Amino acid sequence: MPTPDELREDLASARADFRDALSEVAAGWERVPPGDGAWSPRQTAEHAIPGEAHMTTLVCTACGYPGVEFDPKPVYTTADDAVAALDAMVELTNKKLKYVTEGDLVKTYEQWTSAQFLAHSANHLREHAQQMREAANA
Repeated sequence: MPTPDELREDLASARADFRDALSEVAAGWERVPPGDGAWSPRQTAEHAIPGEAHMTTLVCTACGYPGVEFDPKPVYTTADDAVAALDAMVELTNKKLKYVTEGDLVKTYEQWTSAQFLAHSANHLREHAQQMREAANA
C-alpha cells in the first residue's frame, strides 16, 4: 500500500495535470463535443473541482474528523475562474489531508478506505483533465 506521502504526491501530480488542462482549454471552454451526455470543459471543471472537497470530506469522515465545506454547484465563467477555484480548493483540502497518517489509510467509510478515496480522487482528476482536453479540441 502506498504511504500517505505517496498518495498526497500522486494527488498533487493529478491536480497539477488538471490545472494544466484548465489553461489549455480556455479557447474551447464552452465547447460541448458531439455525443449524448458529453460535457464542455466548463461543465467538467464545475463537477471535478467540488469533487475534490467531497473526496476530502469522505477521507475525513473515515478518519473521524470534520470534512470541508464547499459549494457543490459552482459557476466558473472562464477557465481562469476555474484555475483560481482549483487553487483555493487545493489549499482548503490540503489543510485536512496533511494530517492523514499511515493508520488512517485503512480506516473505512462506506466500504472504501481512506487510501482508496485518495487514489480515486487523483484518478478522477486525471480522467477529467483528459475529458476537458478532448472536448476543447472536438
